[in-house]
Amino acid sequence: MGELHFLRPLWLWSLVPVVVIWWGLWRGQDRVESWKRAIDPHLLEHLLVGEEQRRRVRPIHLLLGLWLLIVVAVAGPSWEREPSPFADDQAGLVVLMKASTTMDATDVQPSRMERAKHKLRDLLERRDGGATGLIVYSGSAHLVMPLTRDGRIINTMAAELSPALMPVDGDALGEALDLAATVLDRAGVPGSVLVIADAVSPSQEAAVEAAAPGLPVQFLSVMPPNAPVDSGLELAARARGASVTQLSIDTTDVDALARRARSEFRAAPMDEGGERWKDGGYLLLPFIALLALAWARKGWVVS
Repeated sequence: MGELHFLRPLWLWSLVPVVVIWWGLWRGQDRVESWKRAIDPHLLEHLLVGEEQRRRVRPIHLLLGLWLLIVVAVAGPSWEREPSPFADDQAGLVVLMKASTTMDATDVQPSRMERAKHKLRDLLERRDGGATGLIVYSGSAHLVMPLTRDGRIINTMAAELSPALMPVDGDALGEALDLAATVLDRAGVPGSVLVIADAVSPSQEAAVEAAAPGLPVQFLSVMPPNAPVDSGLELAARARGASVTQLSIDTTDVDALARRARSEFRAAPMDEGGERWKDGGYLLLPFIALLALAWARKGWVVS
């Protein structure tokens, strides 16, 4: 128990309003307290009947226990590790898909954006159930889907993406990389990032280099196969020491991306043989249920 800690410690602050509310309820339940203000204490003790009955466990006491257990359970007590659900799977991959107005260009049929979606679908087929997440970015970055093994969900979400949905047009690749690192850290899995974009703003070079240190990145350029790779994208890749794969009319590009995602990834945080902290809050659920069942007793009421 020396390693006891809470996975979500901020929830413990809710103990303050819980205790305050319970104290107010308890004061309202104590009818003797109100008599003390009207009768002298040395007389009151001779007027009370059933003192032992009054001191037994009452609904107000169980209510406090119930609330305290709920708060502790939600805070996530943890004292031991468990195998990560992804420990034996291939590494996670977070796909960053650009959705700026330039992705509407039709120099690649039907458009750069649609071709990016097609390549994502092909990549998910080759991932064969591997944990994959999706982030869309333009002038800002947004999480579309956290890591999941269900490629159908990602394809469904990706199909609805378009530059028109983005709140701000632009290029926030650095912000998207930081968000991807957060997704992997929260999941507690090893992984890497794939950026699907037509270009990278030269002003993003410093942000891209500084974002998510140590996180492996690779790029897929959705410019026409015979067109040169965008210079800004080349600079961003060079800043990260990343590879750039050009769009191909066959599956050569997707095969290379999938192969690289399986071999190049950052280890998970707190990684000890593919383990993570186990949430012990679930062990409190039977006790919470038992206390809650006490309210089925006839007459158990808190005013």
